[in-house]
Amino acid sequence: MTRLLQITRGSNGSSNSSSSFSLIGNLFTSTTNGATGKSQLKFATEVNSRLQAVLEDALHKNITLKNNIDTLGEEISRLSRENRQLSLSKVI
Repeated sequence: MTRLLQITRGSNGSSNSSSSFSLIGNLFTSTTNGATGKSQLKFATEVNSRLQAVLEDALHKNITLKNNIDTLGEEISRLSRENRQLSLSKVI
C-alpha cells in the first residue's frame, strides 16, 4: 500500500495531475514485466481500493456542494423578498 500511496501522491506528498498516469503506467509495467498473478492481483486490489476511496471522497464533496448551493439559493430568495419589501415600503 505504501508503494501505491507514493505513486498516487507526488514525492513531496502532494497530489498532482500526473499521478494518475504514473499509477496506470505502473500497473501496465507490473503486468508486462512478468509479475506473478498473485502480485498483480494484490496491486490491482490496492489500485481498486484507492480509486474507491477517491470516488467516495468526490461523491461526498459533491453532495456537500449541492447542499451548500441549495442553501445559498434559499438565502438569495429570502434576501430578494426582503429587498422588494423594503423597496415597496419606501415608496409608500
